[in-house]
Amino acid sequence: MQKSVLKIQKLGAPPEGYEAGKPLDKKAFRIWDERIEAVQLIQKPITWEEAEVLIRCCPTDHMSGIEWTFLHCIESVLKPEELERYRTLIEQCNSDMMKQELLRRLEAKKL
Repeated sequence: MQKSVLKIQKLGAPPEGYEAGKPLDKKAFRIWDERIEAVQLIQKPITWEEAEVLIRCCPTDHMSGIEWTFLHCIESVLKPEELERYRTLIEQCNSDMMKQELLRRLEAKKL
């Protein structure tokens, strides 16, 4: 498993409110920076094991665009012959926002 995915696993799902105007303390900023760095270092395509980690650690709120990097990493595991497995993966998502976007994009691909 990639070190960057293990780092995301260790950090867990990010707290809500990064773009809601709430002031963040230094610890929250440090975690934010660690998360961004880890997500940006993920090499695609990822493995199913890595996808299962990421799907449980998705942002539940917008995070200045980092949610798109998460989404693209998760999507990189999709192959047409494993469509049902991918749908099952999406259903495990911790984030309603991300789950809806992954499903919307899957339907748009018409696989």
